[in-house]
Amino acid sequence: MTNTASPLTGNPADYVNTTVVFGETKRTIISKDFKGGRISSLFGATKLDFSNADIQGVVVLDISQVMSETKLRVPSNWRVEADQSLFLATIDDKRTFVPQDINAGKVLILTGTSIFGVITIKNIL
Repeated sequence: MTNTASPLTGNPADYVNTTVVFGETKRTIISKDFKGGRISSLFGATKLDFSNADIQGVVVLDISQVMSETKLRVPSNWRVEADQSLFLATIDDKRTFVPQDINAGKVLILTGTSIFGVITIKNIL
């Protein structure tokens, strides 16, 4: 169902693996075959821009954060599903889209745990 292979088994540009402690990271993902990855953050912020990326099928992005913020900018035709464990945290989906524009073959699943954190999902402007 999901592809959570290690970056060591494929092209590293097709994966995200970030760790932030008391800091911030900003990345633009340009992979045309993004396969997922992990975000770990403690008192930090992670901003990922998928405007120039593409996915095929189901892709898992594991987000584990404490007192942190993650912002994702995704294409409007991707379906984004959250399967997160939240403790005093929120997932704020600010996308605007037309349901018939969603591509059933492009699914980004957010997993992991968020404690005192915020995950914000936006469209490409």
